[in-house]
Amino acid sequence: MAHVVRAWRASRMIRFLVLITVLGTTTRVILSRGAGAVQNGAARQTKIIGSERLVSVEPLTETDGEICIPEPVGGDREQIASLHQENLLSAERQAASPLRISLRPQQSGSAGAAAASVPPRPSDAVRSEVTKRKPISTVRDPRNAFASLVVDAARNEVIFAEENNFSVLVYNRLENTPPRAALSEPKRIIQGENTYLEFACGVYVDPPTGDVYVINNDTLNWMTVWDRNAKGNVKPTRKLHTPMATFGLVADEDNQELLMTVQDDHAVVTFKKNAKDLDGPVRLLQGPKTRMADPHGIAVDPKTGLMYVTNWGTVNERQAGGPPRFGHALWPIGRNNNIPGTGRFEPPSITVFRKDASGDVAPLRVIQGPKTGLDWPTSIAVHPDRGELFVANDTADTVTVYRTTDNGDVAPIRVLKGPKSMIKNPTGVALDLVNNELWVANFGSHSATVFPVDAAGDPSPKRVIRSGRPEEGAPMLGNPHTMAYDSKRDEILVSN
Repeated sequence: MAHVVRAWRASRMIRFLVLITVLGTTTRVILSRGAGAVQNGAARQTKIIGSERLVSVEPLTETDGEICIPEPVGGDREQIASLHQENLLSAERQAASPLRISLRPQQSGSAGAAAASVPPRPSDAVRSEVTKRKPISTVRDPRNAFASLVVDAARNEVIFAEENNFSVLVYNRLENTPPRAALSEPKRIIQGENTYLEFACGVYVDPPTGDVYVINNDTLNWMTVWDRNAKGNVKPTRKLHTPMATFGLVADEDNQELLMTVQDDHAVVTFKKNAKDLDGPVRLLQGPKTRMADPHGIAVDPKTGLMYVTNWGTVNERQAGGPPRFGHALWPIGRNNNIPGTGRFEPPSITVFRKDASGDVAPLRVIQGPKTGLDWPTSIAVHPDRGELFVANDTADTVTVYRTTDNGDVAPIRVLKGPKSMIKNPTGVALDLVNNELWVANFGSHSATVFPVDAAGDPSPKRVIRSGRPEEGAPMLGNPHTMAYDSKRDEILVSN
């Protein structure tokens, strides 16, 4: 999951790590300013960094490409094979070629130039030595971070997709962590190399059976299905290959279908509920007319047959064409089809469609504008009987409530926010329609908070489930991508 840029105070001891950060920044400079020169065989740009220098930036050869697929020691062989297959099949992952960066003491003359053009491979001894190096310090959140949740009222349980430790957590619905307790232990945990779980971000429970459906946002493009009693490091009952960067998951029980948002491709894909392995979607909603822009949350109203999608607002246009991916004509048009220069930021929004919408169709309504209070709307839930939409706004620390019939730049009918509510970087909302409760997963405070469904303002929660102490701040390191060092403030900046 991408999260807002956070900053941490760095100790003097980790200044040694600055070199790595500068190298990453230098690579970006060379790519943006000198890509043409590198491709055309002209002289490469050089950046002096202390006693060492960046000698070259080169595309990996096809034979070197395999180093981009690390095989976990002791990992499940079927999982590893699937990752290899996925790497071969996915054209969009091949769009941006990996780069080799070579660091060596400065050389001069033709010998130095020749050496720079063909960086030597590290020896086995060097590789072995590198693996033994210990970091000077580590910034890591060992606590469980609740990314999304679903309430199973029939079995009195609440299930969380957990992003920090790649797990699924199951608690009793009435669990309430005592104020002085460090945390509440879950009754079941699904976690380990055999589970096909990484950056779990979406979760759904099948009403009749209690089976748990989980999707991953990054690195492992699989939806996993578990028996309700599953626990430990176990393989899923079945799994389904999904597009890269799926985020939201909801089921249309009337039609026995699963609908998923796809962030990077600005799309909604629909699969049969019993789909597995490499089965393809039955519908695809994608295109500029849809006005979807980095979609995250998704909800279906069974009474009206409408679908609600929350959008962060970053978007680019894509050129259709090319062979079907993974053998499926309905696979989303990927990032390798980006049209240069079309990237832009739109205001966050809620787009409304018929639940069976497909192709490039305009939404029926759009909730968008400064009055809405939408700010990285990450999750959405619909209350069919009340005719209300509940939205978790990650960076605003709010839950905003709208009418299902709202359209345009409208203010929410209720807002939950404030220190008593404990709502902090909420990334998940769920409704318990049986017990009339609103649940909020707070990625920023190691907690899930429970409110009456009509709560407003800054209310104290009815119950709280915590995975850490209230005074322990959450680093919110959700899938960190890049980092930079601020020498003026002596801080490390990490983008997630």
